[in-house]
Amino acid sequence: MTLETLRSSIQAETGIPPSSQHLYHNGQLITDNSKTMVQLQIGNGEMLALHVRDVRGTTGIPATAGGRGQASGQRRPGPEQDPELIRLQILGDPRLRAEAARQQPQLAAALDDPQRFAQIFRQSYDRERRDREERQHQIAMLNADPFDPAAQAKIAEIIRQERVMENLQNAMEHNPEGALDP
Repeated sequence: MTLETLRSSIQAETGIPPSSQHLYHNGQLITDNSKTMVQLQIGNGEMLALHVRDVRGTTGIPATAGGRGQASGQRRPGPEQDPELIRLQILGDPRLRAEAARQQPQLAAALDDPQRFAQIFRQSYDRERRDREERQHQIAMLNADPFDPAAQAKIAEIIRQERVMENLQNAMEHNPEGALDP
């Protein structure tokens, strides 16, 4: 079976289009649709991880799937990143695992417990969200006097710091091996 055939089967079963399917084997993204499972060195009984990403680039169930996976009204606002996908990526890459142990030891210690990892990951995300909201509040306060040069300089610095952190996060999500190189 080719990867393309597998993606078509997943679409037939779940309604998730192949363009939204990101398949991982041992933490590595599989991209060559023309290769067979044997060519990809995926043995019988081995597990693949499916990460669903909609066209806009967020993770989770696509909006076109009709809210599958969660009962209506129970949609919990959460991180745009899927904690399980991140856990699998870290487990599959020794360099990422070492970096996680160095930067976030509590998160790295929970790698073998998916529920605990997700809990710690969400707590971290919630903390970052609160910090972002606080920065936005500071910007709003500084914008109260738009002609104050000192306030405008502080706003520019806050925005610059946000962009740096956003770029780092994107680098870690989309190209983790390059983000870790010295």
